[in-house]
Amino acid sequence: MYKKALLLNQNGDEFLGWTTELFQPATGELIFNTAMTGFVEILSDPSYINQIVTFTSSHVGNYGMSQKDFESNMPKIEAAIGNSFTDSPSSWRSEKSITSWLKEYDVPYSGGFDVRNITKYLRDNGSSMFALGVDIDIKDLKEILYKAKDILGDNSAMTAGNQEDRDTSTDGKIGIMDLGAKKSIVKVLEDHDYKVVMISPTTMSDEILKMNLRGLLISNGPGDPRSLLTVINTIKELIGKLPIFGICLGHQILGLACGLKVKKMQFGHHGSNHPVEIDGVKKALITAQNHGFSIEEFGDSYKHKNFGNINVFAKNLNDGSNEGISLWESMAYSVQFHPESGPGTTDGLQVFDPFFAMIESNYAKK
Repeated sequence: MYKKALLLNQNGDEFLGWTTELFQPATGELIFNTAMTGFVEILSDPSYINQIVTFTSSHVGNYGMSQKDFESNMPKIEAAIGNSFTDSPSSWRSEKSITSWLKEYDVPYSGGFDVRNITKYLRDNGSSMFALGVDIDIKDLKEILYKAKDILGDNSAMTAGNQEDRDTSTDGKIGIMDLGAKKSIVKVLEDHDYKVVMISPTTMSDEILKMNLRGLLISNGPGDPRSLLTVINTIKELIGKLPIFGICLGHQILGLACGLKVKKMQFGHHGSNHPVEIDGVKKALITAQNHGFSIEEFGDSYKHKNFGNINVFAKNLNDGSNEGISLWESMAYSVQFHPESGPGTTDGLQVFDPFFAMIESNYAKK
């Protein structure tokens, strides 16, 4: 028996879908993702904490799921909506259906939505907090939404990390400031024969410097970067003292540490087909992205009194927004997109190269 699924925001804007499931109401920032594949990676990405994901692809989960595609240990989204979810996947890699996986962790999902209409709405009105419920009164669902944690000021990144270290030694390793790091990022580093150590975002700069790391990678993560004041100050104190590479949220953190401003985007970038121009690269890179905040424009460059020249390292070719900054004099740079290609094309993997070069050059001098 199909049940009515209701999706609404505080303004009273609502969308209807259908589901065969009963689930507890969920709240989160409603966003749309245009990826045609990579469903498992998206669902398990900690960057989606406090978000409801609308999949624009017609059929979600048609090739099932494999644990090899996990970006964390479990689904991290608040809820998933789409046109249809496949209960009987077809793929030699499939271990189970996405729907059974979501049910295993009590993550709400519902098909039957007009995802094209939702996407057009978000593009016209911007993303905002929504609530999803089934067989529930509108008034009750609005009350739940009223009490929900807003995406603005959300500091979920402080507790989003879930990577575990095999040992406690740090000498000669690459440190990852774990704000919700994807496993794909760790895999890229390990594939290049580097050992990694996960660092809690509460770790102070003096403790990090004592670790004798080769370099520091500031990871992706959920929420509002402007709320992470402790992390911003830590990175500010580390710039120029060891090689630093920021990815997604880590890019925004590096920018804030340099005195740049970060703004909330209208509906963000969420998908695996965003073209980006990289400084010094003659062709556009097709990239995977998931972010609702971006660094405000500051011209092509400016000189920081402590860190030297700060330049635009990358630019989004769809809307011109900032996709990367470089502080080569201080051994630091960052990108807004996901170069680790999980999911997405492998175009972005080359963006790790300057980090590896700085690591080898800097650590060899010690």
